[in-house]
Amino acid sequence: MLSYKELGVSLTDLRMVLDRLRRIYEYRSKVIEFTITGEPIVSPYPVLKVCGRVVRGYTISESRLRSIEPIPHRKRVLTADASMKTLFDLGNMKIVVAKVALGVWRGVSRIYTSQPLRRLAIVSTRQEAAEWLLRIELEAIMGNMHRIGVNDYCILDRGLMAVPAFRSSTRMLFEKLDVMAYRRGAILVGISKSSQISLNTGESLIGYLIRFASKRLPYTPWYYYPVFRSSNMPPWYIGEISVAKFDGWSENAFRVDISKNSLKSRYVKTIMGEIAYMQDPGTPGYPYPVKGVHRESKISRDELEVLRMSFLEVLREEKLYDKFTSDLGTASFREKYL
Repeated sequence: MLSYKELGVSLTDLRMVLDRLRRIYEYRSKVIEFTITGEPIVSPYPVLKVCGRVVRGYTISESRLRSIEPIPHRKRVLTADASMKTLFDLGNMKIVVAKVALGVWRGVSRIYTSQPLRRLAIVSTRQEAAEWLLRIELEAIMGNMHRIGVNDYCILDRGLMAVPAFRSSTRMLFEKLDVMAYRRGAILVGISKSSQISLNTGESLIGYLIRFASKRLPYTPWYYYPVFRSSNMPPWYIGEISVAKFDGWSENAFRVDISKNSLKSRYVKTIMGEIAYMQDPGTPGYPYPVKGVHRESKISRDELEVLRMSFLEVLREEKLYDKFTSDLGTASFREKYL
């Protein structure tokens, strides 16, 4: 423990964190089952906490791990992403601005680009902000669904679910998008850059699968499916959950949700292969269309400052400037002086 001084933290705190990590990673060795010949096998399983109950997934098994063969194609891919920044903090509420980017690709070539759309709202909570961001992203996708057809892709930069804390109208909007994709014969997919799904040991599911697969399919793209029994999942999960590593040399794997409707007439292996073909050479393992709109939706610091100045000018014209800046000054005291 000689290097803890360089970390600059309490030795007691550090020991507590390390002990917690040991319990998580070493617990796996205690969760043991035996084969018919008496050989011990480690058998963790994924768990998902939903509305106070725990959904148990399938025990981690090599039989659910499969390699991916990239499949070249010329299918269209519709995708969008939205980012959000706080324009002004008024203490009890925030004025936020979002930027929505959308595009359509054919294979790896872009065939349609929309002008990034800015949206403005007042929100009171983090949950309200997250729900608003989801809604405007879904609305942008739905407004451009006519640009894709049978066997084309609609890829979201998020899981295919609307958490129960959101309004029922938001969940219905997600379900409406799923139905629109199904009626057009398109494949709806959600790719998450992070996931909170863990194992019963407390360890990250994706982290465990990366190590699990590295011993069985080294330097090979792979996907793991299924993770949970579909009948056990709540109704607002409109996608089947899987985990995929689209490039064998990449360090990253992602949670990939595929619409249950899309899987009625298609194989997961084919979908994974076609997504793997679309990965960005500059970011191996991540689909280029999703990366493209993510980059375009970013709001720069300079852009945010221009938006703030423009908004204040509008307030002057509407004779709201004095009252607004009074509230703003009160709310920003802590940020400025404390």
